[in-house]
Amino acid sequence: MENLLNEALNHRAVKHPYLEALRNGNFTSMHAVLQDLAAEYTHYSAWFPRYLTAVISKMEKVEHRTALLDNLSEESGNLHEEDLEAIRALGIEDEWVQGIPHPQLFKRFQAAMGCDTNQKPSIEVEIWRESFLSLIQHGNLAVAVGAIGLGTEAIVKFIYKDLIAAIENHTDLALKDYVFFPLHTEVDDEHGKTLLRIAEELSADNVQAFYDLRKGMLMALNLRAAYWDGMMLRAERVDSKTELHAG
Repeated sequence: MENLLNEALNHRAVKHPYLEALRNGNFTSMHAVLQDLAAEYTHYSAWFPRYLTAVISKMEKVEHRTALLDNLSEESGNLHEEDLEAIRALGIEDEWVQGIPHPQLFKRFQAAMGCDTNQKPSIEVEIWRESFLSLIQHGNLAVAVGAIGLGTEAIVKFIYKDLIAAIENHTDLALKDYVFFPLHTEVDDEHGKTLLRIAEELSADNVQAFYDLRKGMLMALNLRAAYWDGMMLRAERVDSKTELHAG
């Protein structure tokens, strides 16, 4: 399983030029580019309860289903004391997050960035979320766990660190405004560990299940990488428009 995790962490979806450019502030108008990300990414992340529910519906063991139902509850803002202790160490106050569904936390970020929260999703994000949901719904249990576990929850912590660096270095937002991201570096890290344990159980002495786990992981990562490709093109267009208006 460690080899699969290393493969995921070194995938282009995690080490993408778009993420690097955001972290390093390589765009002329960083605020406009981050505003575009805020307007777009919500259309994927708001569907996360759907993805998780689709995986839960495939679970055969009660303990696996229970663990993921706990994850689903946390997505609704119901954090355990150990989660709260971890995020307090980051300077996050309980009332910023406790009892608040995660899509609402993202809307807080959008409002702070001055986004149009009624903006329709782009074709790029529609392709990503619909393809990802279809992958989970129509794949077998190992494919679904590989997609949402190794291909998503296990890597999001590292992706969000780049986004947090971009926000902190190139905006004047307060931590409360973008708390969605540091919250997920902690909570999703635990979710990732839970899904890795499930993946290990599924693939123990089962070559086909291991193959399917890797298949789901790579399909999820490839979808995310393709989305970043589209976002890089959007960022370049946003930068060009900003320069024209400035001129």
